[in-house]
Amino acid sequence: MATINPWRRFIGLLPGGVRTVAIVRSINTSAGTSEVELRSGTRVTVRGVDIAVNSKAYIADGLITGPAPALPHFDVDV
Repeated sequence: MATINPWRRFIGLLPGGVRTVAIVRSINTSAGTSEVELRSGTRVTVRGVDIAVNSKAYIADGLITGPAPALPHFDVDV
């Protein structure tokens, strides 16, 4: 049965988790994990081995969700 609570319907429209772009630095196929480097320089271990080393990947909730395009990044202060 579908809920009629407007707040729950609204929350259902929002995407889950935070998605970020990182560069894959190493892959551990036996554990099924990869070490990735965030833009801040921090390295974290995430699940997934589908992206090649030195390629960009989308990371969401500690999981590689797919390849990210190699586009330039600019920070603009307003």
